[in-house]
Amino acid sequence: MLSNRIAHLVPPPRRVPFPVACSAMLGMTGIIGAAFLILGMLFVWLFVADPAAPLWVCFVLIFPAIGAAFFVTNTVRGLRQVTLLRRGRVAGARKVSEQATNTTVNDQPVIRYVYEFHVGDGRTYRGASRAISSEELGDEDAEPVLYLPSNPEQSVLVDALPLRSTLDVDQDGEWVSYESVWPVVRLGLAWMGILAHAMYGLSRLLDVL
Repeated sequence: MLSNRIAHLVPPPRRVPFPVACSAMLGMTGIIGAAFLILGMLFVWLFVADPAAPLWVCFVLIFPAIGAAFFVTNTVRGLRQVTLLRRGRVAGARKVSEQATNTTVNDQPVIRYVYEFHVGDGRTYRGASRAISSEELGDEDAEPVLYLPSNPEQSVLVDALPLRSTLDVDQDGEWVSYESVWPVVRLGLAWMGILAHAMYGLSRLLDVL
């Protein structure tokens, strides 16, 4: 049986608090990726873009490349999660397994949770979510999961969302969160840094042409 906080959720579409959307797009490692990308590009402009620089300095390209991969991966995954929060339907999931991954965040291992859930047509689907182990994951007989009616293969455990505060449902059945403003600030600064590098790179390209 689902908890009361999820059972009273209004049908989609529903509003998603902006700090929650920003937290989802940052994910667990998005801000690290943004830092690698922004700081790495500073070295690219200083050294790699210099015609007199030796070839060995090209190794610094690895850092912004890794950062871009992390940032883009978390952003895409976060946008999918925001879509699920806005348009997904709720079901009760049964945890099948959990396994530690090779990733750690703040010295805590990231766990891959595999689960099964039933949809309205009676079919059973399986999904997986990655999250740091917490008291909220596994504290209910039926863990709340969000899935897209048009494609139940896309799903996420509500308690596995990358949020610092537990996502709740208010008396009107809408999502409510106690996330601070910091996810908004961090995501905004990340995009400002990335766009600044993009504009600088474009200006240098126009100078060359």
